[in-house]
Amino acid sequence: MHHIIYLVLPLLLLSGCGETKDLAHNPVTESSLCDFTVGPCANAGISLAPSLTHTPSEQPFQLKMTMPDGYQITAARLEGRDMYMGVIPVRFDEHGHATVLYGSCSSGYMVWRLWLTFEDSQGDEIVRFFDWLADSQV
Repeated sequence: MHHIIYLVLPLLLLSGCGETKDLAHNPVTESSLCDFTVGPCANAGISLAPSLTHTPSEQPFQLKMTMPDGYQITAARLEGRDMYMGVIPVRFDEHGHATVLYGSCSSGYMVWRLWLTFEDSQGDEIVRFFDWLADSQV
């Protein structure tokens, strides 16, 4: 009886060693993500475009944001959408430019979210966000 256990147990353990999907080489396409390779990303009159369309990790790049007349940006921050990577403050200048730098993620599929808070000409607060895949190799 003990001999059968010694034969079956290793077979069960080996059966768990199957092929795994590698998200870094086969990323899931999400329609909600910005695709900067086709141009700026837009959300309710606000657009965002990076200086490097593949939005690399651990390498600074510029963001260019445009907003409707009468809007004033009051806050901006970057966060990991699905994984906590800290909160990274983003400072846009008067021309809508900001330099960003974020860390890398070992999962191979890291979505970053840029939160933008505006005040419109009536003094109302407006919040928008943009999601994109870091290190996209499209």
